[in-house]
Amino acid sequence: MNIMKKHISIIAVGCALCIAAVGAFTGCSESNSSEPVETVATDTVSADKTEQAEASTQTEGEVMAQSIPITSDNAKLQSRTVVQDGVLWLVQSGSAAEFTVSGKTASLTIAGSSGVNNDEEHRPRCAVYIDDKLIFDEIIGDKDVTVSLWKDADKTASVKVMLLSEAMFGGVGIRSVNVDSDSAQPVMPAEKATLTIEFIGDSITCGYGVESKSSSEPFMTSTENFTKSYAYLTAKELGADYMTCCYSGYGVVSGYTGDGMKNADALLPDCYELSSSFEDYGTDWTFPEQCDVVVINLGTNDFNYVSQDLEVRGSEFADSYKAFLKTVREKRPDAVIICTVGTMGGDDIYKLIERAVAEFGDDKITAYFSQPQSMHDGMGANGHPSKKTQQNSADVLAEKIRSIVSI
Repeated sequence: MNIMKKHISIIAVGCALCIAAVGAFTGCSESNSSEPVETVATDTVSADKTEQAEASTQTEGEVMAQSIPITSDNAKLQSRTVVQDGVLWLVQSGSAAEFTVSGKTASLTIAGSSGVNNDEEHRPRCAVYIDDKLIFDEIIGDKDVTVSLWKDADKTASVKVMLLSEAMFGGVGIRSVNVDSDSAQPVMPAEKATLTIEFIGDSITCGYGVESKSSSEPFMTSTENFTKSYAYLTAKELGADYMTCCYSGYGVVSGYTGDGMKNADALLPDCYELSSSFEDYGTDWTFPEQCDVVVINLGTNDFNYVSQDLEVRGSEFADSYKAFLKTVREKRPDAVIICTVGTMGGDDIYKLIERAVAEFGDDKITAYFSQPQSMHDGMGANGHPSKKTQQNSADVLAEKIRSIVSI
């Protein structure tokens, strides 16, 4: 993959999951930055509580203006996040912070990563919800953006801030919640779900092009929306929390390749133990303890490489898949693992996945072939799954999970 800082190009061929990202992004096998910034994975470390402590000194009924950072103490964090210089960064597809806010007036200060310097079609996309109603959905092109939640209305409401686009185009940060409130703790975490699912995949999992009007449209982050991917829809249907690790064009033994030559710069196993491949957040990820189900949807991008010599390269793929299963099992010792592929084709790859699962010999690992997409259901950018196809996939996966896990 040709890497050049701050500029991104996209290569799309037919229905392939091809995406070449340049700058603001480094391959996971390479060093992340010449001058790395100290960051902290937020599943284990809480940020400074000074603002909350100061708020607790107010007298009962006194309205105070407070600027409160979002941390793992006062928000439920979905997927991978990083704390850097006091800012909570949402760094993976669907990374989110969910919390309640109590006050008379409230707003958010959203921070843009270096991804704001990408070309206009490839900047990070962010959404804000109040009581599950979308109030903000924008491509972030500035370092700081203020989002008004409400004014002059004394109330308590749930707030969710989410990264809709994928990791390689940069994250968005939450600098603070700004609130005029008479509460000593005006920001409180949302309740955690009893079921947690991790989704590992490629562009299908990211929701690549799901909002495009036709398959001929090129990729843009403005049409990539994780909330319309099968992953988010499955979690929503099951009332589950989720984690993600997904990158367009990535594979197990080779990323997407147009010429059949191995693309070793786009391998998901190389990124799995990182917070993000994006150069601003390339820290080791500390895996939370709770994870009930892992869904692995990889192999589509490997096909162009593996299909050139199914006997030799097929064995290479199967062996690499088993090695990745070993890593996932080490990180998720108690989870049910479900392996799938097929939405964009891949019968031969699926047979190799079945082989890898059988040879791995773990009775808590299963596989199934995803129903291929149909032209009748429409298609997203570059032949990717449409909203209807993503929903169909979610319905099937949710039922698979229900049949395996007691919910």
